[in-house]
Amino acid sequence: MLHRPFAAFLPVVLALVLAGCGGDDGSETQAAPADEPQAEVLITTDCGTEVLVEKTGVTVGQTAMQALDRVADVETDSGGKFVTAVEGVEQDEGKKLAWLFYVNGKMAEKGAAEIKLKDGDVEWWDLHNWEATCTVPAQAE
Repeated sequence: MLHRPFAAFLPVVLALVLAGCGGDDGSETQAAPADEPQAEVLITTDCGTEVLVEKTGVTVGQTAMQALDRVADVETDSGGKFVTAVEGVEQDEGKKLAWLFYVNGKMAEKGAAEIKLKDGDVEWWDLHNWEATCTVPAQAE
């Protein structure tokens, strides 16, 4: 069952997952030329209720952590292994809120420093209750 606020956001996420790439917004972050393989980084809260960052044209071959760090202000813990804040939005252990990430609609099974982005990948970070599962559309294979 979809979290109600996320249901309205689902078509946008699905379109992003299926498209997997797009144009550059002209920012100074490292972006792939339009004819090069590209990935995307999406950063939200509450299972997609609020979009903090949406960056297309991300260069492939870098790790998910490198891509996140290049498109957003990120704070980490445990030697850079765990994301504790993105764009000033901090996790909250008391409320059981943590930054979790997905690649192509599936919760990552490895750390962000271990996953290299490939052409068409969508890296999605979301701050939500770690006991809850966000319903995320999986990328068509």
